Amino acid sequence: MAWSNLPIDILCCISSHLSIVDLVRLSVVCTSWSFTLTNYALLGFHCCPSPWLLLSYDVEEASDTLSFRELTIEREEAVISVNRCFSSLGSHTYGRRYFGSKDGWLVTLDKTDLQPRLFNPITKVEISLPSLFTLINPQYAPDGSIRISCTGFFFYIMIDDLRDTYIHKFIISSNDSSGIVVVIYGITKQLALARLEDPTWVLGPQLSPYSTEDKQQFEDVCYHEENQRFYAITNFSMVLAFDLNGQNVELICPNMPNPNHRTRNFYHIYYITFLLGTLLRMERVIDTTSDSYYNATTRAIFVSKFVPTVVTSSSTSSSSSSSYSQWIPVNELGEYSLFVGYNQTFSLHHKAAIGIKPNCIYFADHSSNMLAGYFDCDVGLFDLYNDHIQHILHPYPRTKCLPSIWFTPSFS
Repeated sequence: MAWSNLPIDILCCISSHLSIVDLVRLSVVCTSWSFTLTNYALLGFHCCPSPWLLLSYDVEEASDTLSFRELTIEREEAVISVNRCFSSLGSHTYGRRYFGSKDGWLVTLDKTDLQPRLFNPITKVEISLPSLFTLINPQYAPDGSIRISCTGFFFYIMIDDLRDTYIHKFIISSNDSSGIVVVIYGITKQLALARLEDPTWVLGPQLSPYSTEDKQQFEDVCYHEENQRFYAITNFSMVLAFDLNGQNVELICPNMPNPNHRTRNFYHIYYITFLLGTLLRMERVIDTTSDSYYNATTRAIFVSKFVPTVVTSSSTSSSSSSSYSQWIPVNELGEYSLFVGYNQTFSLHHKAAIGIKPNCIYFADHSSNMLAGYFDCDVGLFDLYNDHIQHILHPYPRTKCLPSIWFTPSFS
């Protein structure tokens, strides 16, 4: 039998053992394989989900090229080795910053029109989202800045800084026609939603019915595939769930303020995700005690699982009872590892994703301030087994650079 006549089910089996790069190479062997792999998603093809790190670059440099580094393990240490470069991307990336990634897609955003797009660097497919100016409704001051009202006060932000100080993160439910994107935006980190190709954004759930804390803000959002709901966590560990329309809001976990959330020497960032049906919270501790405030580094990451409301009854009176929810510390992720940063938080099984260590949390760059263009180079992993931090890239302060984020390439 000729190679070009191999049955589709055999090609499908082969693809499950290959990385995305090897799959691309496979597609150029012959015309029949190229056609088959072009439609690989419809035919049930799957490749190894090798995690890549999208490297930072200076915003003043030409940005029509994307550079990724692939994760590998050498002598029990995680390193980034092979460079994957995508060039001549033109308007897909030029002048745009990356605010998230999910299953092969990047969320990019320009500075002038605040027009987000979903972009797949493998397939070059791009999907537009409505401009974020539909949320901001800007008022322009004589000096060219934008005046924004927030909790009874006015803030002035220069138009060149608006994107990098006002927009924080994008979360995607799926990339098909019914996909929903949630954005965390604003000085007080609010939520808004839009369907792909919608003309405008709509406001998401508000904190006011559930909290009276002025400093409470949304920090991360995850999407649960099975019940088709979003889950959002605040800096006080409050969790709200809501549907694809931003409605039917449910309080999952009430306020559990952390008195050390933001102190002079430390800053805490929260992430949220589901792993094997369990809701997890990651608390990332950033040390800001170095000589330069912009050289903050991750010192620890604590993982907790959510235990829903438990009702307890008094031993002296059956009519007396109380209810509570709690986060229980987790020291074991089994065969999985988590990836946190500006990307959507995701998990990978170490046997499915070649080159990662199990029971670890891989972290990428963060911003511990609201100054435009300042990101702390902070890429590494936290090993839950021995509480060991390994920095994959040497921490250093950066200005006028884009943050590095985790990315899993896909043909989807």
